[in-house]
Amino acid sequence: MSGISGAKLTGRHPAVEVVRLLPQNEKVVLSSQSSLPMHIPDAILSPAVAATTGVIGVAGLMVCVRRVQEQLRDRTTVLMGTMAAFVFAAQMVNFPLFPLPISGHLLGGVLSAVILGPWAGAVVIAAVLIVQCLLFGDGGLTAMGANFVNMGLIGSLCVYAPIRRAVGGRTGVLVGAMGAAWFSVILASGAFAVELAASGTGTGFLTVLGWIALVHAAIGLGEAVITGLVIRFILSVRPDLIYETVPPDLPPVRRWGQILLAGLGVSLAVAIFLAPFASEYDDGLEWVEAKLGFIKEEKTVFSASIPEYKLPLPGLHHIKVATAVAGAVGTIVVFTVAFSLARMLTPASHTAESTRDINDRQGVDAGGHGENI
Repeated sequence: MSGISGAKLTGRHPAVEVVRLLPQNEKVVLSSQSSLPMHIPDAILSPAVAATTGVIGVAGLMVCVRRVQEQLRDRTTVLMGTMAAFVFAAQMVNFPLFPLPISGHLLGGVLSAVILGPWAGAVVIAAVLIVQCLLFGDGGLTAMGANFVNMGLIGSLCVYAPIRRAVGGRTGVLVGAMGAAWFSVILASGAFAVELAASGTGTGFLTVLGWIALVHAAIGLGEAVITGLVIRFILSVRPDLIYETVPPDLPPVRRWGQILLAGLGVSLAVAIFLAPFASEYDDGLEWVEAKLGFIKEEKTVFSASIPEYKLPLPGLHHIKVATAVAGAVGTIVVFTVAFSLARMLTPASHTAESTRDINDRQGVDAGGHGENI
């Protein structure tokens, strides 16, 4: 018998309880509330605002895709897949804001921009948001444009470059990334307040802006710390992975294959071993919404295949296991989408050049003069 009984695996609504049956048939409530990453859902933004942000998001994504095509090489192709997988997995891990009963999660726009450059970084965030929406129901379909504008375009394009230019060298990369990460959370929350006010929800703009900016100022500290730790580690072991420090002669393709496997492995580890133990507190948006009540009626446009990041398969007797399995599935799907998109965008000339590089490298290695990698 399946260990999940009586309700689907979801916890966002307090009226829904998730239970499992112990061997003694004792019913135990596993969760009545979820704190999983929740982007802007359906029914918050008015149709006009949703359409406007959708047009802006699509136009911005098209520009980013065109710019990415100009720089795609093996490096960008591999890192787009691994960064998308890591951002997806990291967003599943809500961190608590003690002593407040609130949690936050990584946005990842600045982190992606530092590794990939702003254009590819924004495309990665778009891939993550699309999979989160369509597969997990995280973020509304009608609000996808707003979510991409707030998390992708603002985070990847608007804040890192000015701070980076103000401080040079490796210190500039680290300080710029951390400062931009904090500012990106503040700007994203401010953009949401503007979108909400334009939707005419009846909640005062300054009230929403004040509360959401205050809460996300604290969440931004977590974003800055996570971004800083990742960038500091990369600078110490593989500084060539930072977008602005890419050497003219790229490493052999086989080395990028090693990075691909390592990055995907780290992402899977985060999704499987950390995500199930994410904070159970409401995230910043949910907490502010509960306080101000600007969601009058929650609606969904469609039913996701794996709602709330919990996969109710036969044999999964614990909600944390269901979350771990869903996280692993999502990580692989996001990686596949982003990597495939990068391969599709790679110009034929670059593909042919990469093939020649592999052949040349294999020829050198066969002659016994190759670099030991």
